Amino acid sequence: MPDTHKKRLLVVDDDAMLLDVLEGILSELRDEWDMKFISSGEEALEALARSPVDLVLADIHLPGMGGIHFLSDIKNRYPHTIRIACSGCAHPNTIVQCLEVAHQYLPKPLTLATLKTMLSRAYELQGRLSSTALRQLVSNIKALPSIPTIYQELDAAMQSPHASINTAAGIIAKDMAMLSKILQVVNSAYFGLRRTISSPAHALSLLGFDRVKGLVLTVKLFEQCAQAGPFPVTLEQLWKHGLTTAVGARAIAQLEGAGSLAVEHAFMAGLLHDIGLLVLNTNFPDRYREVFRLIKEDGRRVTSAEREVFGATHADVGAYLLGIWGLHEVIVEAVAFHHEPRLNHEDQARVLAAVHVANAFDEESDPSVTGGIGTEISSEYLVACHVDDRVHAWRQTFRLASSPDSTPVA
Repeated sequence: MPDTHKKRLLVVDDDAMLLDVLEGILSELRDEWDMKFISSGEEALEALARSPVDLVLADIHLPGMGGIHFLSDIKNRYPHTIRIACSGCAHPNTIVQCLEVAHQYLPKPLTLATLKTMLSRAYELQGRLSSTALRQLVSNIKALPSIPTIYQELDAAMQSPHASINTAAGIIAKDMAMLSKILQVVNSAYFGLRRTISSPAHALSLLGFDRVKGLVLTVKLFEQCAQAGPFPVTLEQLWKHGLTTAVGARAIAQLEGAGSLAVEHAFMAGLLHDIGLLVLNTNFPDRYREVFRLIKEDGRRVTSAEREVFGATHADVGAYLLGIWGLHEVIVEAVAFHHEPRLNHEDQARVLAAVHVANAFDEESDPSVTGGIGTEISSEYLVACHVDDRVHAWRQTFRLASSPDSTPVA
């Protein structure tokens, strides 16, 4: 009988030798994980019917039913299970297809470091679901969205030794609707550019790969959620708030002398900080209207009202999803605690502080996303981070960055 305190992993691959190797490599993690190693999708589904798992790692070229079909069945039957696809040889179109049913794609050969990182992240994510209410909430979500394929393709292409702006621009140009939205956003007042950007290559050269990649991810996510119908919080409101927070958080991080990576993390976390609102609105619009009722009638803050209705907050759900997608832990932490920040590592604190404050500043002028009661800046947190004397300077920086008359940020 499996230990109910351990996380559960199922590895599915028809290469018996590889299964033996993986079982040996992962043996040192047996104290944390219950593991099963199975060679076919059909046998794996039978095992799952007897005992569901937390994470499935499957090759996409399984004999019989095939790995993509297998993962599709997992998505339909066990939507809360984290699904990781892998392959040693896959056509780009096949990878795109598998990302419709998997949360991540990993290329083979799988290294010990890659496996440990993947399992460690999964363990932390499951830890976020420590409350019964949050576990139930996530399990009742019809389907956690998978990471957009174009984002994954961009990320993989730019890690290649032959990476170039033209390569990335070609990937973006394949989706004309998304390209039009990217160019519309980049040419808006938010970026304060003094020239018109007319191509993805131009956008990449002026704004940088990380910011364009963040916009791609956000545009595709909003596109997915737009198909679900009207929400208590409109997509237009969420999009505008996310972009304003992102631009402001990036400017604040720059002002504080954060490194270039932390600055871009602040931008990405700002864009995605309310992703949990998208998920909750998409899956539970009636219950989210109850959240707004509590805010308006009882004067609750959004996180308090969400906990009463759902047992968890949109920040919890958003951080869980971004963790499944494998985004950097600094971004995940900033999303998790943007309403209720807590002291953590120095680099994470810089990003979290920037996102927390930028979010609050934007809600001061338009708190509609949180039902009319804006987020309160945590003076206790800023004191603990020794930055409580910086709020006035940050407010001025935020206003400049988010103003239509702002100076170029590229």
